[in-house]
Amino acid sequence: MVDIFEEVDEELRRDKYQDLLRQWGPWALGAALAVIAGSVAWQSFDAWQTGGRQTASDAFIAAMTHSESGELALAAAGLETLAENGTPGYVSLALIQRSNVAIEQGDNAAATGFFEQAAAQASDPLLRDMAEIRAVWASWDSLSFSDIDLRLSRLVNADSPYRHIARETIAAAALRADNIERARTQYQFLSFSSDAPAGVQRRAQEAMALIAQRMALAEPAADEATTDDAVTGADPSAPVDGAAETAAEEETTDAGDSGDD
Repeated sequence: MVDIFEEVDEELRRDKYQDLLRQWGPWALGAALAVIAGSVAWQSFDAWQTGGRQTASDAFIAAMTHSESGELALAAAGLETLAENGTPGYVSLALIQRSNVAIEQGDNAAATGFFEQAAAQASDPLLRDMAEIRAVWASWDSLSFSDIDLRLSRLVNADSPYRHIARETIAAAALRADNIERARTQYQFLSFSSDAPAGVQRRAQEAMALIAQRMALAEPAADEATTDDAVTGADPSAPVDGAAETAAEEETTDAGDSGDD
């Protein structure tokens, strides 16, 4: 009797399963196929990305090899192609290296343009800010102190990894523009910054010495100018000391002559 009940129960469960399968089977199968298709698509996309990165890496290494060998034209062509068609991670790197090649070719204007493109396209803040500083350096001769100060002031913040080199660049621009007070303030800050690199601190101290020398040489010139101004501002009708003495002697002689008469 127990076996009969078990067979009936098993049959009922089988019928229930068949009903559920007919009701939900197509959906479950579709979901399973979607998961499989998604997995295959991801694997294909990942393989495509990996292949793209590998291709970009090979192209970048080839361009660097040309550059190190002095084949600058080939390096420039390869880097420009990579900048146009490469994966996002290599576009900014290619533009920065293309700028370096332009500098080696003596074309600072082209280098500035490539650095500015790299700064505009870089998603990594480190690459972006480095390209911005390099763009300023490449166009140094054509930029005023105000231009440099405006472009790099945001990089002197405490959280910027380029804060010391950005501040040093601003200080150098101020010194070039004879803005001595601004240059001295910036260099003094760097010379006392405990976290500034040793090279930056040394250059700041050397610049401070140069500024002190300039100021010392300027003081006598300022004193001389003050003296000249004082003499120039004197009464033109008043005789100088020698002339006054001569005039006094002449008056005494004239008085004596009058008495004798």
